[in-house]
Amino acid sequence: MSSAPVLVLDIDGVVSVPTTPWMTNLPRAWGIDPDEMVREFFKREWLQVVQGRLDLYVALNNYFEPKGLADRLEEFVAYWFDKDGAIDRDLLAQADAWRRRTGGRCFAATNQEHYRAAWLRDQGLDAHFDEIIYSAALGVCKPDRVFFTSAQTRMGVTAAQSILFVDDAAANVDGARMAGWRAMLYRGPESLSQALACWG
Repeated sequence: MSSAPVLVLDIDGVVSVPTTPWMTNLPRAWGIDPDEMVREFFKREWLQVVQGRLDLYVALNNYFEPKGLADRLEEFVAYWFDKDGAIDRDLLAQADAWRRRTGGRCFAATNQEHYRAAWLRDQGLDAHFDEIIYSAALGVCKPDRVFFTSAQTRMGVTAAQSILFVDDAAANVDGARMAGWRAMLYRGPESLSQALACWG
Protein backbone atom coordinates (compact mmCIF):
# COMPACT_ATOMS: atom_id res chain seq x y z
CA MET A 1 0.00 0.00 0.00
CA SER A 2 1.26 3.47 -0.88
CA SER A 3 0.77 6.94 0.57
CA ALA A 4 2.63 8.80 -2.23
CA PRO A 5 0.65 11.67 -3.82
CA VAL A 6 -2.17 10.50 -6.06
CA LEU A 7 -4.12 12.50 -8.63
CA VAL A 8 -7.57 11.18 -9.57
CA LEU A 9 -9.47 12.70 -12.49
CA ASP A 10 -13.06 12.33 -13.56
CA ILE A 11 -13.56 11.59 -17.28
CA ASP A 12 -16.80 13.22 -18.48
CA GLY A 13 -16.66 16.93 -17.80
CA VAL A 14 -12.94 16.93 -17.00
CA VAL A 15 -10.89 14.75 -19.37
CA SER A 16 -13.65 14.62 -21.99
CA VAL A 17 -15.50 17.87 -22.66
CA PRO A 18 -17.34 17.93 -26.01
CA THR A 19 -18.14 21.41 -27.26
CA THR A 20 -21.66 20.26 -28.22
CA PRO A 21 -23.73 17.74 -26.21
CA TRP A 22 -23.68 14.43 -28.08
CA MET A 23 -27.49 14.19 -28.22
CA THR A 24 -27.96 17.54 -29.98
CA ASN A 25 -28.15 16.11 -33.49
CA LEU A 26 -30.09 12.94 -32.69
CA PRO A 27 -33.30 14.21 -34.34
CA ARG A 28 -31.54 14.88 -37.65
CA ALA A 29 -29.14 11.92 -37.63
CA TRP A 30 -31.39 9.28 -36.09
CA GLY A 31 -34.93 10.63 -35.90
CA ILE A 32 -34.77 10.36 -32.12
CA ASP A 33 -36.08 12.98 -29.71
CA PRO A 34 -33.37 13.55 -27.06
CA ASP A 35 -35.93 14.34 -24.37
CA GLU A 36 -37.75 11.11 -25.08
CA MET A 37 -34.51 9.11 -24.98
CA VAL A 38 -33.65 10.65 -21.62
CA ARG A 39 -37.08 9.79 -20.31
CA GLU A 40 -37.46 6.31 -21.82
CA PHE A 41 -33.86 5.06 -21.70
CA PHE A 42 -31.57 7.02 -19.43
CA LYS A 43 -34.05 7.46 -16.59
CA ARG A 44 -35.19 3.82 -16.77
CA GLU A 45 -32.28 1.49 -17.44
CA TRP A 46 -29.10 3.54 -17.52
CA LEU A 47 -28.34 3.22 -13.80
CA GLN A 48 -28.30 -0.57 -14.10
CA VAL A 49 -26.04 -0.32 -17.15
CA VAL A 50 -23.53 2.03 -15.55
CA GLN A 51 -23.47 -0.15 -12.42
CA GLY A 52 -22.56 -3.16 -14.54
CA ARG A 53 -25.83 -5.00 -13.88
CA LEU A 54 -27.28 -4.76 -17.39
CA ASP A 55 -25.42 -4.95 -20.70
CA LEU A 56 -25.53 -1.74 -22.72
CA TYR A 57 -26.66 -3.52 -25.89
CA VAL A 58 -29.46 -5.35 -24.12
CA ALA A 59 -30.73 -2.07 -22.66
CA LEU A 60 -30.45 -0.23 -25.98
CA ASN A 61 -32.22 -3.06 -27.80
CA ASN A 62 -35.17 -2.69 -25.42
CA TYR A 63 -35.40 0.98 -26.45
CA PHE A 64 -34.55 0.64 -30.14
CA GLU A 65 -36.55 -2.45 -31.11
CA PRO A 66 -39.97 -0.72 -31.05
CA LYS A 67 -38.45 1.98 -33.29
CA GLY A 68 -37.29 -0.56 -35.87
CA LEU A 69 -33.65 0.32 -35.19
CA ALA A 70 -32.49 -2.81 -33.36
CA ASP A 71 -30.27 -3.82 -36.30
CA ARG A 72 -28.30 -0.55 -36.00
CA LEU A 73 -27.17 -0.81 -32.37
CA GLU A 74 -23.44 -1.01 -33.11
CA GLU A 75 -23.70 1.92 -35.50
CA PHE A 76 -25.53 3.97 -32.86
CA VAL A 77 -23.02 3.16 -30.11
CA ALA A 78 -20.14 4.16 -32.42
CA TYR A 79 -21.96 7.45 -33.17
CA TRP A 80 -22.60 8.06 -29.47
CA PHE A 81 -19.06 7.38 -28.32
CA ASP A 82 -17.54 9.46 -31.10
CA LYS A 83 -19.77 12.47 -30.47
CA ASP A 84 -19.29 12.23 -26.70
CA GLY A 85 -15.54 11.69 -26.74
CA ALA A 86 -13.68 15.00 -27.09
CA ILE A 87 -10.51 14.21 -25.12
CA ASP A 88 -8.68 17.23 -23.70
CA ARG A 89 -5.10 16.30 -24.59
CA ASP A 90 -3.71 19.50 -23.04
CA LEU A 91 -5.26 18.57 -19.70
CA LEU A 92 -3.74 15.09 -19.94
CA ALA A 93 -0.38 16.75 -20.64
CA GLN A 94 -0.80 18.67 -17.37
CA ALA A 95 -1.37 15.43 -15.52
CA ASP A 96 1.63 13.82 -17.23
CA ALA A 97 3.85 16.74 -16.24
CA TRP A 98 2.64 16.47 -12.64
CA ARG A 99 3.52 12.77 -12.59
CA ARG A 100 7.03 13.46 -13.88
CA ARG A 101 7.58 16.28 -11.40
CA THR A 102 6.28 14.52 -8.29
CA GLY A 103 6.71 10.83 -9.01
CA GLY A 104 3.05 10.50 -8.04
CA ARG A 105 0.44 8.27 -9.62
CA CYS A 106 -2.59 9.27 -11.66
CA PHE A 107 -5.92 7.46 -11.98
CA ALA A 108 -9.27 8.07 -13.61
CA ALA A 109 -12.39 7.54 -11.49
CA THR A 110 -15.53 7.67 -13.58
CA ASN A 111 -19.11 6.52 -13.94
CA GLN A 112 -18.91 4.37 -17.09
CA GLU A 113 -20.29 1.14 -18.47
CA HIS A 114 -17.95 -1.54 -19.82
CA TYR A 115 -18.02 -0.74 -23.55
CA ARG A 116 -17.26 2.94 -23.22
CA ALA A 117 -14.55 2.22 -20.68
CA ALA A 118 -12.92 -0.03 -23.28
CA TRP A 119 -13.43 2.65 -25.95
CA LEU A 120 -11.72 5.25 -23.76
CA ARG A 121 -8.73 2.95 -23.37
CA ASP A 122 -8.63 2.60 -27.15
CA GLN A 123 -8.35 6.40 -27.39
CA GLY A 124 -4.99 6.14 -25.63
CA LEU A 125 -6.07 7.06 -22.10
CA ASP A 126 -4.24 4.07 -20.61
CA ALA A 127 -0.97 5.84 -21.39
CA HIS A 128 -1.91 8.66 -19.02
CA PHE A 129 -3.38 6.71 -16.09
CA ASP A 130 -2.14 3.95 -13.83
CA GLU A 131 -5.68 2.59 -14.11
CA ILE A 132 -9.13 3.70 -15.26
CA ILE A 133 -11.42 2.83 -12.35
CA TYR A 134 -15.07 2.86 -13.33
CA SER A 135 -18.48 2.22 -11.87
CA ALA A 136 -19.54 -0.85 -13.86
CA ALA A 137 -16.41 -2.67 -12.71
CA LEU A 138 -17.02 -1.68 -9.07
CA GLY A 139 -20.79 -2.24 -9.17
CA VAL A 140 -21.50 1.20 -7.70
CA CYS A 141 -21.54 4.80 -8.97
CA LYS A 142 -20.24 8.10 -7.72
CA PRO A 143 -21.17 9.79 -5.44
CA ASP A 144 -21.80 6.68 -3.31
CA ARG A 145 -19.16 6.43 -0.60
CA VAL A 146 -18.54 2.78 -1.52
CA PHE A 147 -17.33 3.90 -4.95
CA PHE A 148 -14.56 5.92 -3.33
CA THR A 149 -13.56 3.38 -0.70
CA SER A 150 -13.48 0.62 -3.33
CA ALA A 151 -11.47 2.82 -5.69
CA GLN A 152 -8.99 3.60 -2.93
CA THR A 153 -8.49 -0.11 -2.33
CA ARG A 154 -7.91 -0.72 -6.04
CA MET A 155 -5.37 2.10 -6.11
CA GLY A 156 -3.52 0.62 -3.14
CA VAL A 157 -3.60 3.90 -1.25
CA THR A 158 -3.19 3.83 2.53
CA ALA A 159 -3.87 7.47 3.40
CA ALA A 160 -7.03 8.95 1.89
CA GLN A 161 -5.60 12.46 2.31
CA SER A 162 -2.82 11.60 -0.16
CA ILE A 163 -5.47 11.66 -2.93
CA LEU A 164 -6.50 14.78 -4.84
CA PHE A 165 -9.75 14.11 -6.71
CA VAL A 166 -10.95 16.42 -9.49
CA ASP A 167 -14.57 16.31 -10.70
CA ASP A 168 -16.99 18.74 -12.35
CA ALA A 169 -19.98 17.56 -10.25
CA ALA A 170 -20.32 19.02 -6.76
CA ALA A 171 -22.08 15.88 -5.48
CA ASN A 172 -19.09 13.75 -6.49
CA VAL A 173 -16.66 16.16 -4.85
CA ASP A 174 -18.72 15.97 -1.65
CA GLY A 175 -18.80 12.17 -1.86
CA ALA A 176 -15.03 12.00 -2.17
CA ARG A 177 -14.58 14.29 0.80
CA MET A 178 -16.93 12.13 2.86
CA ALA A 179 -14.58 9.22 2.11
CA GLY A 180 -11.64 11.25 3.40
CA TRP A 181 -10.16 12.28 0.05
CA ARG A 182 -9.04 15.77 -0.82
CA ALA A 183 -11.28 16.94 -3.64
CA MET A 184 -11.80 19.98 -5.83
CA LEU A 185 -14.56 21.10 -8.17
CA TYR A 186 -13.21 21.37 -11.70
CA ARG A 187 -13.78 24.78 -13.28
CA GLY A 188 -11.59 24.43 -16.36
CA PRO A 189 -7.93 23.67 -17.16
CA GLU A 190 -6.65 26.73 -15.30
CA SER A 191 -8.23 25.52 -12.06
CA LEU A 192 -6.38 22.23 -12.42
CA SER A 193 -3.11 23.96 -13.30
CA GLN A 194 -3.31 26.06 -10.14
CA ALA A 195 -4.09 23.03 -7.99
CA LEU A 196 -1.30 20.87 -9.42
CA ALA A 197 1.26 23.64 -8.95
CA CYS A 198 1.08 23.07 -5.20
CA TRP A 199 0.04 19.40 -5.02
CA GLY A 200 2.60 16.69 -4.29
